[in-house]
Amino acid sequence: MKSVLFLAPEDLGETVLATGALAHVLEAGDVVTISAAPEAAALFRAAPATRIWLPLGAAWSFALFARMRGTRFDVVIDARNGMAGLLAASRRRIALRAAPLLRHRAEDWGDSCGAERALAPVLWLDEEAREAAAAIAPDATPLLVLAPGGASEGKRWSLERFSAVARRLVSGDLVGARIAIMGAAARDAAITGAIVRSLDSDGVEARDFGLTPDLLAAAALMERATIVIGNDNVLTHIAAAAGAPTLTLFGPTDERVRAPYGSRSQTLRGRAFEKEVRVDARAAMNDLSIDAVEAAAIDLLHAGGLR
Repeated sequence: MKSVLFLAPEDLGETVLATGALAHVLEAGDVVTISAAPEAAALFRAAPATRIWLPLGAAWSFALFARMRGTRFDVVIDARNGMAGLLAASRRRIALRAAPLLRHRAEDWGDSCGAERALAPVLWLDEEAREAAAAIAPDATPLLVLAPGGASEGKRWSLERFSAVARRLVSGDLVGARIAIMGAAARDAAITGAIVRSLDSDGVEARDFGLTPDLLAAAALMERATIVIGNDNVLTHIAAAAGAPTLTLFGPTDERVRAPYGSRSQTLRGRAFEKEVRVDARAAMNDLSIDAVEAAAIDLLHAGGLR
């Protein structure tokens, strides 16, 4: 049994990408102290370790440093690269190393942990999560999940275009599919609600789940999804890690570094990143046309055997 300190990034998508490093280190019976955003708590509740939770917030620094005082950890996984990771007493410290070449974060974590492979994200699902997902999608009806949220406006494709793609898919390759609209954070409530209203006005049924399932239940739901389409946010990272066919739309962030990581994950952008970074982020997302996203989604569906 060993003690592990996991300092998660503040960004939820990056937190998902860092779970591969945590899984690589953790063994049954370990005690892990986790400092992460409160929304991330559910992702770790079924991890094979006794968990001590220190959510980010007003009291976070005091609670974390109180825990660290007089404690020598066997392993510190510092995904935040901050003062806490440097001050924590430990036998081994794991932090992201500067990559000599442009590469994906999963490869960075593999190198930092001394693994001979990229460390794919890991989701520890439990029965609570699976039961919540089954209540949302109780049968084998095709399920289209839209994740239109994002940490900033520049990372979000327009809600009108999300609505248009959903209309096309459920009247074509995904005829009769359920549509679930999910938010990545409270800030996304207006977006998810507007998409549902837009679809409803055309007689297309969709449900706005907002933040109703926690992130672990969302992961279990993604296992049931026929396809997930979204922006660069925690839900597309979870969907890819869960093995769902996932199409993620990129603009101001670099998919070569932080694309959702999974065997059935694909990304799409309107222009090359090198050119995009010198222009308005909003314009970069607007470069992605409805036709291009629909075509990429259909290709992804067919690659998974849907004809």
